[in-house]
Amino acid sequence: MREARFPPSDTSSRAATAWGVLAIILWSTTIACSRSVAEQLGVFTGAAVVYLAAGVAGCGVLAARGQLVASLRQAGRRYLIGCGVLMVAYTVLLYVAVGFAVTRAQVVTVTVANYLWPSLTLLLAVPILGWRARPLGLAAGTLAGVAGVALAVGADRLGAEAGGSWTAHATSTLPALLAAVAWGLYSNLSRRWGGPQAANAMPLFLLASGLVLAALRACRAEHSVWSARVVTEAGYLAAFPTLLAYVCWDTTARRGNLSLVAALSYLTPLLSVLVSSLYLDLPVPPQQWLAGVLVVAGAVLCKLSVRTESAQAGQAVIARTCDDDYIRTR
Repeated sequence: MREARFPPSDTSSRAATAWGVLAIILWSTTIACSRSVAEQLGVFTGAAVVYLAAGVAGCGVLAARGQLVASLRQAGRRYLIGCGVLMVAYTVLLYVAVGFAVTRAQVVTVTVANYLWPSLTLLLAVPILGWRARPLGLAAGTLAGVAGVALAVGADRLGAEAGGSWTAHATSTLPALLAAVAWGLYSNLSRRWGGPQAANAMPLFLLASGLVLAALRACRAEHSVWSARVVTEAGYLAAFPTLLAYVCWDTTARRGNLSLVAALSYLTPLLSVLVSSLYLDLPVPPQQWLAGVLVVAGAVLCKLSVRTESAQAGQAVIARTCDDDYIRTR
């Protein structure tokens, strides 16, 4: 009898791509809920609770199916260590950005900055996965995305209360930008180092992220106010945008059509801004919407600059390389 996987190891490319679409939808709710949890529990307390719960649940599923040890054994060292470090870095940077935003209005700026990752995923796929692209198109797309972030910071700065400083904006915006870089690297390197044959180690990465966040919480005094609402929000974050979405995306990055899913993620900044606006009861000025549109336009330009046929050929080469690496590690 063939052993079940989490998610199934024989997931087809089309099904793996569909998992990625689900991840994008779930992620659009992350920043709004994370901000609400951070306001009630503290930045690192809330993040540690969410990621520890997601990691324990995910590892529990793997253990119940007898796959936990196999996940460690099958994952290549570069994938397990390299991608694990990138996942932890992304998690810490994102929650620092969301939690340390001085006002809820700055959360919108964090959203725009963090969602540079679709452009960066395509940009980094050129040197990492060997995809071919038109340099001018990539440059124009990257500049459009950066201009969108700059506009978002400027719009938030103009609407800020007196006494605000660029330092306060940098405290939240810079970690969000670095998180976008970390996730772009993760999405490409998980494909190069993990490939379709590796077991999904995302639950282990989530648990590691939770432990690091808990250690940071131990070094920082935070006041937490528990309520039925915050328990519900934390539970939702742990189960859906964290565990389910990250497992889905890891499957897509290693087995699905990464260029297509990265393209479908273009609208995520605008969707996330909309969700944040509604959930946090926050009016979004026109400049912030324009900033989101620029980030989307930048991602579109990057996608149009990548040659689909060369991307598919590059994916085949990477798959063969991963198979060779996997055989050597055995």
